[in-house]
Amino acid sequence: MENTAPSLDLFTRLEITLEVRNEAADAFDLFKQDAVMAHAPAPGDEPAITSDDAADAAAGEVDEFSAEVRGLLNDASDADLIGAYEQSGGVVGHPVAEALLGEIKRRGLGL
Repeated sequence: MENTAPSLDLFTRLEITLEVRNEAADAFDLFKQDAVMAHAPAPGDEPAITSDDAADAAAGEVDEFSAEVRGLLNDASDADLIGAYEQSGGVVGHPVAEALLGEIKRRGLGL
C-alpha cells in the first residue's frame, strides 16, 4: 500500500527534533534528581549508576541530536533551507532559526 500522507516540511521536522531533545533533557534532569534522592548502596557495594554513567548518557543524547539535525540540514535543498528559515521568522536565539541560518551561511546562500 502506498503512503499518501503528506511529508513534513523541514521547519516542522526540525521543530519536532528540538522538542524531542527538550523532552530528553527534561527526562535526564528527573533522572539526576532521582539519583540524588536514591538510597546509598550498602557499604562495600558499588552504586548501580554513577555520575560518569549519567554524563556518558547525556553526551550520547547530545551526539544523537546533533547528528539528526546535521542530517536534516545536509539533506535539505537550498530552497527548503531558505523556505524553512523564512517560516521560522528568523527569530534570533530560536534554535531552529539559528541552525537554518548557520547552514544557509555555510552554503553561501543569500537571503
